[in-house]
Amino acid sequence: MIIHFLKRCCNKAKFEMHKLQNKAKIIKSFSYLKSLRMMYNGKRCFIIGNGPSLKVEDLEKLKNEVCLSSHRIYYIFSKTDWRPTYYCAQDEALINASADDINHFVVDSKKIIGVVTGHKYKKINDAFYVPLIFEEFYPNLPKFSENVLNGVYEGFTVSYMCIQLAVYMGFKEIYLLGVDHNYSVTYTDDGKIEKHTGLQDYFSKEYMLDVVPQIHKSTLAYQAARKYADEHGIKIYNATRGGKLEAFDRVDFDTLF
Repeated sequence: MIIHFLKRCCNKAKFEMHKLQNKAKIIKSFSYLKSLRMMYNGKRCFIIGNGPSLKVEDLEKLKNEVCLSSHRIYYIFSKTDWRPTYYCAQDEALINASADDINHFVVDSKKIIGVVTGHKYKKINDAFYVPLIFEEFYPNLPKFSENVLNGVYEGFTVSYMCIQLAVYMGFKEIYLLGVDHNYSVTYTDDGKIEKHTGLQDYFSKEYMLDVVPQIHKSTLAYQAARKYADEHGIKIYNATRGGKLEAFDRVDFDTLF
C-alpha cells in the first residue's frame, strides 16, 4: 500500500514537472506562432502524407509550393532535394523514438510540435510547440481549432493538425497528397484489431506503424475539417493517387501545375 502510494506521488510529480517544461516551450513559441496567423491569406498549400502512393516525382513538382509534412517524411529525403516548408509531429511515441533522426534530417523546415502538456518528450532542436488538446469525441466530430495559440485538437491523424495549422495561416486552397487513409492493421470502432492483407502502410518499408490507427476516429476528423472549410470559404481537395479518403473532393494532382 505504501509503495503504491509513493509510486503514485512520484508519477504525479513527474507529470507536473513535464507540464511546467512543456508550458515553458509553448510560451517561448508564442511569438513565432502568432506571426504565422494569416501569413498566407488566400494562397494554396500542400499537406503531404506518408502513404504508399507518395511519389518522389510528385514532390519534385512541389519545390516552389508551401508544403506541410510530418513524422518520418525524412525517409524520402535521400531521393529528392525537395523539403517541406513546415514539419509537424504530434505522436508522442514517434517523437520519442525518432528525436535523433528528426534533429539530424529535418534541418531546412520550420518544426511545429503538438504536445500534451503533462507528457514527456525528447528534445527537438529549434522546434516550436503548440498544445495538443485531447478530448474524446467519438462518435461525434472533433472540435476544430481556429487559433493554434490556444492549441490544436487531436484527430487521430497528424494530417488533422496540419489542416488546422494551414487554416490558421490563411490558406484558402489546401491539397492533400499521399494521404491514403488505408492501413494493413486498424482498430475497429468496438476496439478489435482488424488486419488487411496485401497493404503497405507507408511510402517506405523502413517506416513502421508506431500505433495501430483508429480509422473510425480519423475519418471523423477529416469530416470535421471538411465541415469547417465549407462553412468558412476554404477549399480542401484530395490530390492523393488512390487511397480511401473520401471526405474531400478529389482532384488530379497532375492538373495543378
